[in-house]
Amino acid sequence: MYDDMMELVENHTYLTAARSKRPDNLMDALPPFDTLSAYVQELRDTGQLTFDAVFHEPIGYYQMKCFLISDYSVSKAVFATDVELYKLIRDQRARLRLAHLIFKRYIADCSEGAHNQVMSVFETERRKRSLRRPGTLPTPTSNATSAGYAAPSVRIVPHVSAGPGDDAGAHFLTLQIGQTNVIGVHGRSVKAIETMLNNDMAPASLFDAAFLEVVNDLRFDAFPRFMKSVFFEKYIRAKSCERRDVTIADFTMLRMLGHGAFGAVNACVKNDTGKMYAAKCIDKRRVMGSNYVHGIMAERDALVSMDSPFVCCLNYAVEDDNDLILILDVMMGGDLKYHLVREGRFPEVRARYHAAQVLLGLEHIHSKDIIFRDMKLENVLLDEMGHCKISDLGLAIRTTRQVRGYAGTPGYTAPEVVAGHYYDRTADWFSFGVLIYRMLTGEAPFAAVDGEDADAAVLHRPADLSSSDLTDEARSLLAGLLEKSPMNRLGHKGATDIKMHPWFDPIDWGLLESGNLPPPFIPAPNEVYAENMVGVDGPDADQQFKDLVLTAEFQASLRGFPYQSNRAIQKEIVEVLVWNDRDTNYEKFAAQAAPAASTDSQSTACGTCTIL
Repeated sequence: MYDDMMELVENHTYLTAARSKRPDNLMDALPPFDTLSAYVQELRDTGQLTFDAVFHEPIGYYQMKCFLISDYSVSKAVFATDVELYKLIRDQRARLRLAHLIFKRYIADCSEGAHNQVMSVFETERRKRSLRRPGTLPTPTSNATSAGYAAPSVRIVPHVSAGPGDDAGAHFLTLQIGQTNVIGVHGRSVKAIETMLNNDMAPASLFDAAFLEVVNDLRFDAFPRFMKSVFFEKYIRAKSCERRDVTIADFTMLRMLGHGAFGAVNACVKNDTGKMYAAKCIDKRRVMGSNYVHGIMAERDALVSMDSPFVCCLNYAVEDDNDLILILDVMMGGDLKYHLVREGRFPEVRARYHAAQVLLGLEHIHSKDIIFRDMKLENVLLDEMGHCKISDLGLAIRTTRQVRGYAGTPGYTAPEVVAGHYYDRTADWFSFGVLIYRMLTGEAPFAAVDGEDADAAVLHRPADLSSSDLTDEARSLLAGLLEKSPMNRLGHKGATDIKMHPWFDPIDWGLLESGNLPPPFIPAPNEVYAENMVGVDGPDADQQFKDLVLTAEFQASLRGFPYQSNRAIQKEIVEVLVWNDRDTNYEKFAAQAAPAASTDSQSTACGTCTIL
């Protein structure tokens, strides 16, 4: 009874922390700007105060957006980042659809208030899709004109001006506008974009000319003014957080989420920002007693190299007297095994969505010359929105050559691994096939007979593809992935072959990769998707290590373990700033407006615009 009560308390604390607001006093705790002159000079000397450096980091981008809102030109910054995301999308259908949206939003739109668009096309679409049936896509617009907008009509009056843009060879023009767009781009570049869209063409380079004009405007005019503003001071104060070492004292541990071979995984909160993470605690004595320092450091290094929304990334690595602690992305939705046990099997739409995100995660892991070696339902976690991430790189190995040696989970492990042969990343695609089969049927694909174990069944039994839960496309995909010969296995040439399989035809890879395809399943926000804490103890083998004395040599071998991601720090701070700035009227920071220029009878409500 007492244990049950304690679990209820722990669950309440955990869910409350997950829903908690960010602290309101973070900026008060930061050093005043006038004490940071040496830090500013250090950033200048190391090339960290250029436009490109500031604009492409979370705090810098956020503070520049705030400045540009006050300057009535934030649409230029949002356009630039939208185009950068657009260029990353590889799927032609997705690019064409998003190209139309970007054109309509920034280049053709002259609606009231359009000149200070804060929300990107990607965020707008993400919100709109969340109201539609999950997993569906609108039909791409085939023609720019049919979408209800036309090329902007602009009358240009040359204007000679001396300024920083002249040094870059830019032409300063004052535009008397009949109809213009929100980013101040006109002429040939606009016409070229419209022509290509009218012909259903959307190459990655579609917006390059307009992008260059906008970025040069931001670089040579807006950025120097930003550097003299209160927003730059806030940027420097917030960025100074990177200088402070993060330690275990910066975190408060919450309830246990799970248990692994070397210790517990707990939810935790970073005290200064209120950000929730998962803390993988690794018992130092167990590591020393198992002579496994190299394995822990390899996992830490592999996690540091991860930079994908489909892999749980390392944010911090800290330690205390007893544990090494990896601070990872927290996933509030539990693992796929937890959900599959409860539901029996997943509908094909849901299984396909999960599989597609896992595929992108594996593709990223492989791009780092890493074989994952432990693809299974338990190692795929869901966040609170239903997106998947691969977790636990404890068995992963970085190599550019084939390796030999058993690693994995029986029933998932590829035949060549079980047989003791040399193998490469193709082994992961076999395990991926087992994962898909289990999601679709709730069963293992290789039925053990006569008391044989799961690995023996993988080695000697054919995959059972007769289940009525499998469509013809699913059978074809699984036959390729579960092929026992790695040279004939689907995926041995890379992830692209798997993506092109007909079973994945409903997936728009570009939108999925950019986070703009909504999940078909969203975990309940008030449920704790974690194992019951009652009666959970550490591994039995822990007893043999508890009396070990940590040696100086062992401690020295851990010298390279601590780590902190500046990007994680910046993202935390931006979340706090967004919360703190929620009621701010940025227009009070605007420079005094110049007297309004006269316009001719053809002018509209858009007024006068100057390209700087």
